[in-house]
Amino acid sequence: MRHPEWEAQGGSKPIVLAVDDIPDNLSAISEMVRALGVDVRAATNGPTALRYARLEPRPDLILLDVMMPGMDGHAVLAELRAQPETCDIPVIFVTALTDPEEEEAGLHEGAVDYITKPIKPAVLRARVEGHLELKRARDLLAGQKLWLEQEVSRRVAENNQLNAHLQVALSTSGFGTWEHDHQTGSMRWSDSLAHILGRESGPPSLGEFQSLIHPEDRGTADKGMAEALTGGDEIYLDEIRLQHQAGHWVTLEVRGRVIRRDAEGKPQLILGTMADISRRKAAEAEQRLTSAVFAGINDGICVTDAKGNILLINAAFTKVTGYRPEEVFNQNPRLLQSGVHGPAFYREMWDCINQHGNWQGEITNRRKDGELITEWLSISAVQDAHGQPMHYVGIFSDLSERQSAAERIQYLSSYDPLTNLPNRNLFADRLGQSLISAHRFKRETAVILLDLDRFRLINDTLGPPVGDEILVEVARRLGLQVRDGDTVGRRSGNEFGFVMGSLGHERDAIALAQRMLDAIAVPFELNGQSVVITASIGISVAPRNGVDADALLKSADAALLRAKKGGRNTFRFYSPEMDADAARRLGLEAALREALARQELSVHYQPQISLESGNMIGMEALLRWNNPQFGAISPLEFIPIAEETGLILPIGEWVLRTACQQTRQWLDLGLVNLRVAVNLSTRQFRQTNLVGVVRQVLAESRLPAGALELEITESAFIDDIEEAIVQCQALKALGTKLSLDDFGTGYSSLAYISRFPFDKIKIDQGFVRDIIENPVNAAIATAAIVMARSLNLSVLAEGVETEAQADFLRGRRCDAMQGFLFSRPLPPAEFEQLLASNKRLPLVDKPRDSGQTLLVVDDEPHILTSISRLLRREGFQILTAQSPAEAFEHLAKHSVQVVLSDQRMPDMSGTEFFARVRQLYPDTIRIVLTGYTDLDSVTGAINRGAIYKFLTKPWDDDQLREQIREAFRLAKDTHPHSPPPPANDQ
Repeated sequence: MRHPEWEAQGGSKPIVLAVDDIPDNLSAISEMVRALGVDVRAATNGPTALRYARLEPRPDLILLDVMMPGMDGHAVLAELRAQPETCDIPVIFVTALTDPEEEEAGLHEGAVDYITKPIKPAVLRARVEGHLELKRARDLLAGQKLWLEQEVSRRVAENNQLNAHLQVALSTSGFGTWEHDHQTGSMRWSDSLAHILGRESGPPSLGEFQSLIHPEDRGTADKGMAEALTGGDEIYLDEIRLQHQAGHWVTLEVRGRVIRRDAEGKPQLILGTMADISRRKAAEAEQRLTSAVFAGINDGICVTDAKGNILLINAAFTKVTGYRPEEVFNQNPRLLQSGVHGPAFYREMWDCINQHGNWQGEITNRRKDGELITEWLSISAVQDAHGQPMHYVGIFSDLSERQSAAERIQYLSSYDPLTNLPNRNLFADRLGQSLISAHRFKRETAVILLDLDRFRLINDTLGPPVGDEILVEVARRLGLQVRDGDTVGRRSGNEFGFVMGSLGHERDAIALAQRMLDAIAVPFELNGQSVVITASIGISVAPRNGVDADALLKSADAALLRAKKGGRNTFRFYSPEMDADAARRLGLEAALREALARQELSVHYQPQISLESGNMIGMEALLRWNNPQFGAISPLEFIPIAEETGLILPIGEWVLRTACQQTRQWLDLGLVNLRVAVNLSTRQFRQTNLVGVVRQVLAESRLPAGALELEITESAFIDDIEEAIVQCQALKALGTKLSLDDFGTGYSSLAYISRFPFDKIKIDQGFVRDIIENPVNAAIATAAIVMARSLNLSVLAEGVETEAQADFLRGRRCDAMQGFLFSRPLPPAEFEQLLASNKRLPLVDKPRDSGQTLLVVDDEPHILTSISRLLRREGFQILTAQSPAEAFEHLAKHSVQVVLSDQRMPDMSGTEFFARVRQLYPDTIRIVLTGYTDLDSVTGAINRGAIYKFLTKPWDDDQLREQIREAFRLAKDTHPHSPPPPANDQ
């Protein structure tokens, strides 16, 4: 039968969705339901049913078959309940299953009814009609409830404007309904209320509801319910906490009303609402927190309206600026302007605020008392929903205290407050910087860790204050041992670290470690009590023990541990090899102390030769040491040890005496008139009794003072020039000769060399080694010779090993040489035989070159042969070289006027070769042979003056002859005079 109310509604007929996989059943069910005057949607499977259920308008009721292939009714129901848009649609299971347990399961799953097949039309229509009515009633109730809530909200807003914010919060917060039936004891929640607590449904009974209440709120809830039971109709719980499904607590506001009582006045049904006020409570807590922060923060805060009028300030604002709230209310913040900043500053500030919504920076304002104050100011714009500024909030802090605190924090982050030494962090940073510098300049860096032995015992027995005093004194003593630029830091309680950059040799680290141990060993005087402590030291060296700070510190720690295990009060290197070097140095030092007494030292003599006559004009006395344990020891190894330990004084005096006595013996034999050169170390030269020692040695040996030459290095007198000049003049007054040794390696300056009474300068072998091919060293040596001659000094070059080097120096008018070219240092007996042999340097006996000498340079032998054959009838002296190195040898030995060179050679191009030749031999005429592909580089060399002319390959024979002839004519016209005569003997 048709429902008259539904008919009256016209197009708003209820919609029933029928779902069955059997078409006949689906058709029969649809016909039965249509008799009620409803619209029917039919679906033959679960997925189709779900799709139809989501279509607008949604069905008011679903008749769902249980047993369907693919997706059965249970799955369809679960999916419906899982979706918000379909979860409230009532579902009736229609099935052939008659098992009561099956029916119970379906109802638990959310089905509102259960109809078994075969279907009785009357039963089906009655149940469908009933559930549609129930659905309609619920929808009507929901609408009424919504209208009621809206009406209440509207009236509250009209009657109480002060509660506007609260009403907005309530309307936007979570909201749900509940009902409690006292007769059955059941309780029902709306889905929205269940969702607030993360549940699929509410508690079925009052008892289970009470179990969700926070223990502290149960008393309040019981009291509210009791008042309703004793005659009151209203239930109001301001806030009550219920447990969420996830375990946390949700704060709700509970309202209710007794809507039905029995004849005795006892409540039968109570309906009510619950609103989630968690956000409101959080906002209230946040507001309280904000107020506390606003009042208690140390930064000043100023809030203005959109026009910039001050609305609110905090106590810190008053403290910093001196203005009270009533003095600045409705005022513009420009009253704080100091005049330090111009209009452009404020214009840029407000442009930034208008564009980005905020600005921050340093600003200078003026206090109420006129004092200027520097602040860090941050201004933010508070915008409304349309993006227009409503307020501006300025927060500022006084930078003076902050800067002071920042400086203190920065200091404490980098320095130890007790000793004021760099702490672990700064020490690591300094080490890293030193390693970068060492890597760049290819130097070594030493890391030294020093740990005070058994320092805990001092703290335990004498107390921490005494321990602190000792640490401060230790830091002071250690700071006196390091060089300027090196770092000493405190890494932990009683551990100190050192960074020794630009390490020249391991012995420097050894010497520093020993000085540190010696400094620590000096007793500490504390309150009349003498305290003796020792230390252990571990040393690592980069890059051999690591290339980064962590690796080096780890290595040094390991070495420190070895030092402690080795008996303490000692030091250890990380690597066994360096430990061996340290042990060797200590062994050498010990052996050197006994070397004189054991007659292990000897003096060898190396001849000094005139580059004009080739005759021997003197010799240098050189110290040698041969030890039974260590064998022959290089002077480079033991002389620094002797210098550091002071042993150089007795050893140096012994060398001086031995050399003078030996020279006197040779003079007595009538061999030759020789002069012996003896080195004076830095310590010897600074002796106050040096002049007396030299006078005594000359007297005892009966050696004429003019036969003794004392060699002094620049390092011996650079610290105190005036005192050194006096010392040299006193030595010169004895009649001895003075020479400046290792010239060019130190701080040579004409300003002070001219003030010393030197007779000779010695060019260091470092400049001689590659003098024939290195224009820089050649220029330095040449300048030294010119300078010396301008000061009327003779010049001797050390380390001459080849004829080419000797010829080059002779061509630059160097007076004498010393080196392996003539003889190595010899013991006295062999040197005496050399004297007796009257050996001369053969270089000076060679005939001089002709006036037309051509040097041809090419790496291909057949090219050299072809050019030599082509020019053999021209009367030139032709020299050939297959490499630039061989060519430099020829140039040093011969007077060459014209050089012809190939451009492409393996070791060096022709233009590069001629660039050096131009610097070394500027008078030569230089011609290059080149292919067409080399024209660019050759043209550049011509423009720089390195090349006179270039010829192309293959060449024209006649043209080549004429170009060579023209080159010799040019050489003759440009330099008509012969080379300068060689130097005289000194």
